[in-house]
Amino acid sequence: MLCCASGILMLMALVWPMRAFLSAAVGTALLAQQTLPPTDRLARARDILGERAKHLPDYTCIQTVDRRYFKRLPRKVTILDGDVVRSYQPIHSCEQIRSLGGHDLVLQSTDRLRLDIKVSQGFEIGSWPDSQFSARSIFDLIAGGPYETGMLGALISDIFVHGGATHRYLGEETGTGTQLSTFSYQVPLGSSHYQVKSGSNWVATPFAGTFWLDSATQDLKRLIVQATELPPQTKACEAETTVDYQKVHVGAGEFLLPRQSSMRLVMQDESETQSTVVYSACREYVGESTIHFDQVPAAGETKGAEVPATPLQEGLSLSLALTSPIDTDTAAAGEIVRAKVRKAVLAPQSKMVLVPAGAIVQGRIIQMQHWLNKPRHFTISIVLERLETGGVLRPLYAKVDSYSDLYGSTTISRTPIGLAPLGAAFLFKTDKNRYRVPAGYKSNWVTVAPAPAAEKKK
Repeated sequence: MLCCASGILMLMALVWPMRAFLSAAVGTALLAQQTLPPTDRLARARDILGERAKHLPDYTCIQTVDRRYFKRLPRKVTILDGDVVRSYQPIHSCEQIRSLGGHDLVLQSTDRLRLDIKVSQGFEIGSWPDSQFSARSIFDLIAGGPYETGMLGALISDIFVHGGATHRYLGEETGTGTQLSTFSYQVPLGSSHYQVKSGSNWVATPFAGTFWLDSATQDLKRLIVQATELPPQTKACEAETTVDYQKVHVGAGEFLLPRQSSMRLVMQDESETQSTVVYSACREYVGESTIHFDQVPAAGETKGAEVPATPLQEGLSLSLALTSPIDTDTAAAGEIVRAKVRKAVLAPQSKMVLVPAGAIVQGRIIQMQHWLNKPRHFTISIVLERLETGGVLRPLYAKVDSYSDLYGSTTISRTPIGLAPLGAAFLFKTDKNRYRVPAGYKSNWVTVAPAPAAEKKK
């Protein structure tokens, strides 16, 4: 699927059954398989993919997404119109834009996301790390930009299983010491589950590409998916995604899971986005469990739920200091940050201590972006989520005090539309390609009333 002019593809995990052979038998079997005609190799790959899909368990992976946003240098054409010189910005069709390739593209900005992804029966849902999976769309979390998600399982079925695709054998290649059988394919509109979001509707589009099979085992090694007939209203010309696979132990079995994927999205305004997605820490999903505030989930542990508690009343001031630095080389949207309460928070009337000094506040980065245009700066947007007092977690609703900037190099503002309404965007001006927000960095916040349920769902 492709949403908001963003390529959206998700990889279906494939079960790899464990077998043992004598070395001599292995050599004989592999030689026999390599001599299979291309049509038989393709048929065997279809059988493997279809059978493994039947036994696919639920699993989760950490997904790290690095995105780079490019714009093309402006060009003008000057013509003589009588005695008047007129300048026009040339308008290019998608075909013309594709022919330009990477010529005159200039990097404008970069950003990074980190998510937990759960795959169940070929469908994918996501959440921020260390939070509960829900029916909430991933697009509600990330707000914008290209992002790969959805149902590559359905696309694999389009290519290999359902029979609507056409294939052509391209020959043999050698990659990292493995002989590969190369095929091209085309999936027509009537057989396609590659969807593009146009307004509030999803529209199917045809797609094509190339895939590589291990010539000996017929396992899928790499897949390229290209969509070049995108609806004009998406303002996109084409999306191309390349996926590489690896074998991963998950639970009691070994699976073929995505190792890395990359996407190139070309827009009608000649801008371009390049995304790289890396999958790690994949494990079998075994259900929900509880984790505590300062606890790092162990391998195999799943999401946790906080203890219900009454949020703080509105209008209270919170002065916070980061407990650890934020390093833009590694930090990503989705990561948890923690801060200590610098001064005790007192009840306005009774002066009773509501929040002691030293209490821990948990927040979350919801935007980590580096802007390369002048003035160069990093934008780190944060929303506060929870407060720990007396061993009890309570939800925290607060907005930043925009007049409390204690650092001359920092500008504080509201987060962009589409991100959390209570988030605060901290802009750190620097000409360097790396910035470390120091431990102890101070910010001031004011508690607010919880948003109505209907507003939270927006």
